[in-house]
Amino acid sequence: MAASAFAILGTPGYVRDPQRFDDETLLRVLGANSGNLMFQYAATQIVDAPLIHFSLAETPYSDTAALREARAMVFPAANHLRLGADWTGLANYIANQRLPVVVLGLGAQSPKLGGERDTIAALRADPHVMRLVDVLREKAAFISVRGPYSQTVCEELGLTGTEVLGCPSALLNPDPALGQAMAARLTTVRRRLAADPAAPVRLAVTGAAPFEIRPDPPKRDLERRLFAWAMAADGLYVQQSGGVAAMQAANGHWYALDRNARRSISAVLAPETDEIDIWAFMAKAGRFYLSAAAWRDEMRGMDLALGTRLHGNMAAIAAGTPGVIIAHDSRTGELGQTMHLPHLDFDAAMAAPSLAAALDAVHFDPAAFDTWRAATARRLCAVFDRLEIPVSGHVRRLAG
Repeated sequence: MAASAFAILGTPGYVRDPQRFDDETLLRVLGANSGNLMFQYAATQIVDAPLIHFSLAETPYSDTAALREARAMVFPAANHLRLGADWTGLANYIANQRLPVVVLGLGAQSPKLGGERDTIAALRADPHVMRLVDVLREKAAFISVRGPYSQTVCEELGLTGTEVLGCPSALLNPDPALGQAMAARLTTVRRRLAADPAAPVRLAVTGAAPFEIRPDPPKRDLERRLFAWAMAADGLYVQQSGGVAAMQAANGHWYALDRNARRSISAVLAPETDEIDIWAFMAKAGRFYLSAAAWRDEMRGMDLALGTRLHGNMAAIAAGTPGVIIAHDSRTGELGQTMHLPHLDFDAAMAAPSLAAALDAVHFDPAAFDTWRAATARRLCAVFDRLEIPVSGHVRRLAG
């Protein structure tokens, strides 16, 4: 019988039976970042065919019999072109497959805005990055990248022929006029706050990893401001990464943290706030999602999401809720520009005396966003048709 399924590297967008895993193993399943669930889930919503997921929590990588059932391998990628990661296992696994590989959303990351050229030189000298690039050049039938910077990195590392299609999670929402709908909701919130600065706003802050930003005063100060707005709005505080301590702080298990860890996180987020108030807020408002669909669904009940985490905001956008990104590194800046996302400049966020003032400084072109999504869906359909990969109906409708 001819193979009819498609292999996907990664989860189906959720962790099946998460209680099977201790916290450290759970983070490994997530690739150390629950944001990975969003674009992995997006891949499942793009391909209209049976899927076999190869991950630590799904079909084992060693299951060669399951792999024989597949016609192609879809690789929903993250910022894999980055320094300090060991991709030996991933590169070897892809290199040993007979299947054509389709890479979605490959990205490069520079630690800070403006450090791109130095990063390219360092990536070229990184043997793990170059090994992965060599394998993809040999095995990939198609590679989409997150934006022009990632495409430039690929070309300078010798990986040519890529296409800029942003992140697959941008196609999760089926509404072809999504940009217009988000703009209307953002206007409603602005008007509500203009009429009454104390009006309730259901705000989800997409938080940075506390211990990663602790030595970086600008990022730390921004996070404190966002956290204060979330507390004042009685909103949600969403974490994606930062290790076991950050996960436990946000998933309702903050009581499992030792005293020093709780003090450290409190000192990063709100040093002048009583710790009892911080942890009372986190107990009801902290979130660390293990399901992209559940994440999206809860965002439907929010007025907006705001923060530095791309996929936290993409979860809101998938729900039709304005997700406003504050770019603080090359990855978020590139993705925000490529996909025409609602965005707030870092300096404007720091200068805003209130949430209302920050929202007044948000930039968003809904027509450009909707036009980009339609063009991206059309290009994806054309590529997948050529590769004989069935595309879901909602992506075809987005393509017009």
